[in-house]
Amino acid sequence: MSTTTLHSLTDQIQSFIDATGAEFGVSVLHLESGEEININADASFPMASVLKIPVLCAAFRQIEQGQFALTDRWELTVAEKNIGSGILTWFDDGLRPTVRDLLTLMMIISDNTATDMIMHRVGVAEIDAFMKELGLAHIHMAMDIHGIFDDIMGEENSDPRRLFVDLNKKRQAPPTRRDGSAYSPGPDNNASTPRDMTRLLRMMARGEVVSTQACGNMLYIMLQQQLNQRLPRFLPYGIPFAHKTGTLGGIRNNAGILYAGDNSHVAVTVYCRWDMDAVSGDKVAEDKRTHELDGVFGHIGLALYEHYKDAQPSDQAQQVQLPYVAKG
Repeated sequence: MSTTTLHSLTDQIQSFIDATGAEFGVSVLHLESGEEININADASFPMASVLKIPVLCAAFRQIEQGQFALTDRWELTVAEKNIGSGILTWFDDGLRPTVRDLLTLMMIISDNTATDMIMHRVGVAEIDAFMKELGLAHIHMAMDIHGIFDDIMGEENSDPRRLFVDLNKKRQAPPTRRDGSAYSPGPDNNASTPRDMTRLLRMMARGEVVSTQACGNMLYIMLQQQLNQRLPRFLPYGIPFAHKTGTLGGIRNNAGILYAGDNSHVAVTVYCRWDMDAVSGDKVAEDKRTHELDGVFGHIGLALYEHYKDAQPSDQAQQVQLPYVAKG
């Protein structure tokens, strides 16, 4: 892994980004060697559902403190239900999933209802404060998932109970606003820089968030990810990638740890702001554009894998102990 080769990899990633005309922020850290790639890495972006990584960390902190346990069961109620991704919205009230179930649903299918059940128990302010305690001054948590949709769509349109009134009724898509807090890059939103999110991932890999056991449990959950059409998109089958996606209109994100080899791991965050208004109302054009952008994520992920898959540890290498995952 020569400096020249690293420069070539950086140029390759930059060329993928430049071809889109969208705004990207990229932070890459090879955990063993300490090599970095930073492209617009200190710009702040809305995290969208990548916020669920800080939520996961704060939840495990409170578990470690004895405030609740992975085996506790919390009751599902309509007050917790959310529109958007996930399945719990459609389940009967009274269901009592375990905390482990909720954390798993939150991370691997981005279930918004499971997320708010966790966030309401842990506390949004507490999650934000924990990030600051870890030294991550540029990871901000300001609202729960329902708050995001209230800000974008208005409380009436974001109320999940409207979904249950008449599923066969033709409805127009509600107007969305992008000048409120949910699209802000500042501390009034759930926002972060790519660099700080990659720093959080590095800390998880080193067992420095809560405890080594907690980090192992968190990464194990993230390795079960079902939404694999961005950074892992073009990876060979069976390559482990502990990661989380994030999506809003005009926002596409992905962050995680790529298990490139037995002695080679890559923490990577890629955030993207794109021109959704240019294709608004045209489903074909929107699909084409999002497919193009997701392809760029995939090319970045594959380029990182190809570069680091054969990396060998050196005397200066950081020792990284991540949950074992059988390949194949």
